[in-house]
Amino acid sequence: MSDCDILAEPSFASSCLRHPVFGELFRRKTYKLGETIRAIGTPIKEFGIVVDGCLKSCRSTVDGDELCSAYFEKDDVFPELLYFTGTKEYTYNLSAAKRTTVMWLGAPYFELMLRTDDQLLYRFMLYLSKRGLKNQMLLACLRYRTIRERVAFWLLEMDGIAQGDRVQLPASQTIWANELRVSRASLNQEIKRMERLGYFRIKGHQLELLDREGLGNLL
Repeated sequence: MSDCDILAEPSFASSCLRHPVFGELFRRKTYKLGETIRAIGTPIKEFGIVVDGCLKSCRSTVDGDELCSAYFEKDDVFPELLYFTGTKEYTYNLSAAKRTTVMWLGAPYFELMLRTDDQLLYRFMLYLSKRGLKNQMLLACLRYRTIRERVAFWLLEMDGIAQGDRVQLPASQTIWANELRVSRASLNQEIKRMERLGYFRIKGHQLELLDREGLGNLL
């Protein structure tokens, strides 16, 4: 299969929701900001696909502080890693980081859908690969000390994962700041500086890289 064929593949999420057999079995539910969707210890009986908004997985420290370990944004699937590694209950609290709509499908149907559709299984593998690359990138990003370095590394890595002419930004600047482990105010100031310096141009929730070489020289 050529690179063009891979790029032309529809997303795993859209393929699931439009599946000729299982697509009509999904149920839609919308959650308000801050609403807890699944608590630690809840049995995993369904798979969810985020169609709008953003979810976050968190745990609390002994001091009561919230530690966010991951975000699930548009077209993300959950809790695939828990379920397929044998964990049958949530090991984190899952809540809405903003108003979010999720399409739910029973776990037995989800498994059957993958087992009976080779193309869908292939798209699932592509999705897992890209999510795995992003998680590795976020860990590597923390090796850099300054906000500018972290932003530059994040942008270059996400540009490679996106394989397009635009980088899709997180659902909010707060989410982006949490991923980079910096304050929102500090990130906002640095983004404005870097945009003025001509490294990139932001339009809505998308970013166009203008100076990849310059970003690379920051690292």
